[in-house]
Amino acid sequence: MTTEKAVQKSSNEIVAGTLTRGEVATLKQTLAPQGINDAQFNLYIQTCAASGLNPFMNHIYAIPYNGTMNIQISVDGIHYLARKHPDYITASAEIVGENEVENFEAELVNGEFKILKHKIALPIRGSAVAAYAIAKRKGAPDQVIFMDRSEVSNMEKGRNPLWKSNFNDMFKKHVMKRALKAQFGVDIDDHTIDGVRDSVQENVRETQRKEIIIDENESASEEDLRTKVEKEIEDLMKAKSMSSDDVESLAMKQFEKPAKELTLQQLTGLKRFVEFHQPPQPKKKQEEAIEAEYTEITEPPLPEEPREQEGQKKPSVDEMNFDEFDFNAMQEEFPFER
Repeated sequence: MTTEKAVQKSSNEIVAGTLTRGEVATLKQTLAPQGINDAQFNLYIQTCAASGLNPFMNHIYAIPYNGTMNIQISVDGIHYLARKHPDYITASAEIVGENEVENFEAELVNGEFKILKHKIALPIRGSAVAAYAIAKRKGAPDQVIFMDRSEVSNMEKGRNPLWKSNFNDMFKKHVMKRALKAQFGVDIDDHTIDGVRDSVQENVRETQRKEIIIDENESASEEDLRTKVEKEIEDLMKAKSMSSDDVESLAMKQFEKPAKELTLQQLTGLKRFVEFHQPPQPKKKQEEAIEAEYTEITEPPLPEEPREQEGQKKPSVDEMNFDEFDFNAMQEEFPFER
């Protein structure tokens, strides 16, 4: 086996849950510059391994903040865990458009919602006025979560830009998260997470063992984190004389989407790219730098011949007297071969 093949085989070796050695190394290279230390990284990897969640599928995030770390499980991660349950049937979420209100019916019976009718209005559904999610499980009643738009107004007006740019998607994820937790909450919250921290190194400070948040970019703590990172990016922009367009270009280049649509973890990564970004010099400064580096060297001008004074005439060759000319002295000062 060649060295190259041996390295490739080692890189593809499963070492933590579903993660390969190469993927763990990639996560380490990505998270270490963001301020996550070895003990915190080990907690993150062990959580991934214990739950079966995959960071590369956006199931689970590690978010550093002032020396501590939050581990957040996305709605996609919760849904992934629910589908692994042997009694899982299905789960879905949908919005109710303002043009669909007349063809939508739901009722509340004994504290439980039931969706009786929902006819989709095409091609124009209108703005979302409500959303609902249904999580089904064998041997258990359906869990139905129904919310009108006013119930998420605080999130819509909050600091998370995704609620403004992708409202319908975030609204559906919000009700889906609630339905899944209501139907499979014990299994997700307890079975997959309990015991993970017991195996973490003892040198992890208790303040670093932040609660594992099962959320979709909605918690107040995450909004605070996002605001802090955005402020740090603004300060870096001022220090580096970068414009908003410069930062948007970095976001599109590195993440292929605008900065306002980045997740908190991606926004933290963007901050690092801004920190190491070297904006191009203005053309004038470039020319000055080149001119300073390659200064033109010119020969000093020859001394001017003495001008004839008025009334003075140059002697002819016959009139010149060489009797007092010291050729020996000239030879000493300007030697030449005879």
